[in-house]
Amino acid sequence: MKIAKVVNALEQFAPLPLQEDYDNAGLQTGLTEADVSGALLCLDVTEAVVDEAVAKGCNLIVSHHPLIFHKLRRLCGEDDVQRTVMKAIEKHITILSLHTNMDAAEGGVNFKIAEKLGLERPTFFGKRQSAEVKTGDGEIRTVAGGEGVIAEWTEPLAADDFIIRLKQTFDVECVMANELLRRP
Repeated sequence: MKIAKVVNALEQFAPLPLQEDYDNAGLQTGLTEADVSGALLCLDVTEAVVDEAVAKGCNLIVSHHPLIFHKLRRLCGEDDVQRTVMKAIEKHITILSLHTNMDAAEGGVNFKIAEKLGLERPTFFGKRQSAEVKTGDGEIRTVAGGEGVIAEWTEPLAADDFIIRLKQTFDVECVMANELLRRP
């Protein structure tokens, strides 16, 4: 399968028009006409991630955060981003990032967080948007997106219990929050 086919499938789920204006999701480096030898998924692309992809025989890295977030004015290895881009190009690694478009897409990151927390009836809040995508069979379908998701539990939950649930669900030691209200 060609890398382009993987990129197309992912962007059909989380179309680039759903990304925020400040974002730089999408193809970051590489050629899409090569056959996929393997895909490595990550949150952030670093030199170590590129090394891992090479070691595992993967020529595609799919990240959440874009490697190239701001315009590159030169490519001479003077910072981590430049060195990582240069290494990816040298090793023939294609990098695709799905950031705020994956956050915003129906069924994307925000919906998965709600699902993992056991929340029900997730719906968009804030600015809503949509993007039309062409499917593999040539049909046009609309993908909905929004700034966030609001959902509910079947039973009320105290704020401090919510923080505990967040820590347990996502296996983290620290959650920052405003002063907790002593109500469900």
